[in-house]
Parts: sequence; structure tokens; C-alpha cells
Amino acid sequence: MADMARRTTVVLSSEDEQALQRASRAEGLSQSELIRKGIRSVTAAYRSRTRPLVGWLKLTKSEREEIKRDGSGDYDS
Repeated sequence: MADMARRTTVVLSSEDEQALQRASRAEGLSQSELIRKGIRSVTAAYRSRTRPLVGWLKLTKSEREEIKRDGSGDYDS
């Protein structure tokens, strides 16, 4: 079954709106596509598809948080 797109409304501050306009021009992408990319980035850990098997992407959220707290950036345990 094809994924059905839905519309939603997002309220932006004027600063965010201006930054989005500049990013859109610089990247050559529509504002909508930039917003979708941002949403996919933020929600990647919560999606139902299989998790990536490479690098830091295969770590769980709690493992990534532990690395951030550790400060070394190395995952040794």
C-alpha cells in the first residue's frame, strides 16, 4: 500500500522562517522538502523500519546519550 501524504500546519517564528528561506535558496530545495528532511532526521530513531547497521547509527538512544555524557566520543563498552 502506498504511503499517503498528509498536510499539516507549522507555525514558525520570523527568525526560523527567514533561515528556512535562506536554506531553501542555498540548497536548491523547497521549504517543504527541507522541513520533511528535518522531520525525518529528528524522528529517525522512532521509526519502525530496521535500524542501520553501521557506525553510531546502530546505537540505541540511551547508548548515544551515554557517549554524549562521557565526552570522549568513543564507544568502548
